[in-house]
Amino acid sequence: MSQVVIGTAGHIDHGKTSLVKSLTGIETDSFPEEKRRGMTIDLGFAYLNQNITIIDVPGHEKFIKNMTAGAANIHFGLIVVAADDGIMPQTIEHIDILNILGIKKVWVAITKIDLIKDDEWIDLIDLEIHETLTRYNFEIFSCERINNLSGLGVNSLRSSIISHAQLTSINKSLQYFKMNVDRSFIKKGFGAVVTGTVDQGKAKIGDTIEILPNNVLSKIRGIQTHGKDTQSIVTGDRAAVNLSNVKLEGLQRGRVIASPGIIKNTRQIVAKINIVNHTNWVLKNHQRVRLHFGTSEIFGRTFIKNKKEFKKGQKGNLILRFETEIPVCLDDRFVIRSYSPMQTIGGGIVLHTYFDNKILKSIDKIPLLPKKRFIFLLESAWEHSITLNNWKKLFFKVSDKIESWCKEFDVQITDSNILFTLQNIEKGKLKVQSFLKVFHATNSLRGGVSMETISSSMGWHQDFLKRVLKSLTDEKKVGKLNDLYSLSSYSLQTFSKLQLEQIRFLEEYIKNSEFVLIEKTSITKIKKYKQSEILDTIHFLKSKNKIKDIGNKFLIHKDHFSALISNLKKYFSYSNELSIQDLKKISGITRKTAIPLLEFLDEAGYTIRKENNRILGPNLYD
Repeated sequence: MSQVVIGTAGHIDHGKTSLVKSLTGIETDSFPEEKRRGMTIDLGFAYLNQNITIIDVPGHEKFIKNMTAGAANIHFGLIVVAADDGIMPQTIEHIDILNILGIKKVWVAITKIDLIKDDEWIDLIDLEIHETLTRYNFEIFSCERINNLSGLGVNSLRSSIISHAQLTSINKSLQYFKMNVDRSFIKKGFGAVVTGTVDQGKAKIGDTIEILPNNVLSKIRGIQTHGKDTQSIVTGDRAAVNLSNVKLEGLQRGRVIASPGIIKNTRQIVAKINIVNHTNWVLKNHQRVRLHFGTSEIFGRTFIKNKKEFKKGQKGNLILRFETEIPVCLDDRFVIRSYSPMQTIGGGIVLHTYFDNKILKSIDKIPLLPKKRFIFLLESAWEHSITLNNWKKLFFKVSDKIESWCKEFDVQITDSNILFTLQNIEKGKLKVQSFLKVFHATNSLRGGVSMETISSSMGWHQDFLKRVLKSLTDEKKVGKLNDLYSLSSYSLQTFSKLQLEQIRFLEEYIKNSEFVLIEKTSITKIKKYKQSEILDTIHFLKSKNKIKDIGNKFLIHKDHFSALISNLKKYFSYSNELSIQDLKKISGITRKTAIPLLEFLDEAGYTIRKENNRILGPNLYD
């Protein structure tokens, strides 16, 4: 049986704490201030059995912050309504918060029935509750009439909770671990302990976890669940985790512990929000609000792009920017409350946490459903080349579904695990063709451009670029010659008088050096022509096989290189080894250029290095 966590909800003084005591025998109001004032201020925790935890939350409007922290860690709600009052303002606010956080299955307890002698009145309260919850589409497991003094109805409620909890199944297969911290304390002899409900994943003793937003690493020293030691915890478990080598001040409520490197802190998100029907607040652009994520409360501002405001009952996408960094995951739910006076305005779901201007231009189009959003973001981020593993980290809560979505939508996966769609390739083809068109127009003497240069200019991963270029060459829209790419429709234009002059000058300049290698940097310093013009001319002469690169640093005329190879063939016909001095003799070059030339000959397989000399290589006679 999976562990389940139930949270109370309801107006102040409607008997939530008394009901929890009746169900569990545990008094959850443990602070002296709570006992003195006779009201719940902070969260209380009780265990119905070894698998069921009840979190008792405060009902007073001043402590909604604590209520939302409790509701963030529950699976089901226990809505408490006093028979003598009926549904009250905080009842509605608590119901709104449960709805916002996705808690859609509840039990209802009508308390204080001993104060009402009129059964028809209680029937009306019962009807009002059902009508209200029906409007929210809540599933009601049972609605019990409770007398906490006599215990009437308590056993029936307890039986209903246990029977439905036994049927609860929680997905425990998710890879990454996350838990929102709702309490922390020091246990003598053990150190810092944090408690919470495991949001997802699995953790065991000895695991390293990351404390966020502090970005502090710690090891799990010990684990308890329902007061008993255990070796591991999984999704849905209520747990107390003993952490090593950390201070208590960095572990207060609102912190998150998670698998290291999985969740990143952020200062802004795109979210789908929904304004509750029971508010007179209008959410406007740049409005400062209180935001409740998990067990934390932070401040932020709204940025509404395509409309002026959101009124009650309205939905839409917007940007939220936070005043502090927080750890947020896609599909996290959160509550929005006004800055002052504090009232619940609405809530939302995180759609994206890391985005650029392209995403901002289309935030209204970002889908709510994770599967559709994954494809939308993959299409939008097509130039960023994100790996499968990083997509899983981004879609933290549905990481186990990413690979099946890839198969469903025919997403391509490269050898480096980069994901892209066929539509991404089509976008890439158009951009490469535009790039080549501009390149040809501004580099008229160059016959093409290398893949490395295209990749550097585009900022693309080479795996993606290879697929794009292969598609273009297969379609004969792009040609490839000597590892240079050009548009198939491109042909060198008629040369200008200046270009013809530069071609003749540079070829003669290199040819006149004979076997002495020419440094590229020395050519580009010739003041007679612009550096860009000389580089273009070098590329042109190389494409026409007039000159040859020696190690990408030096140049030699093709005729002299051919003569050099011929001289080497003759040399090795009567000698087994070639020294630097021997090369200088047969070519007349200096030691400065002899060494890079020998290194090139080795790399090309014309020679093989043997200590300080060279012997015949396999490619010399090819």
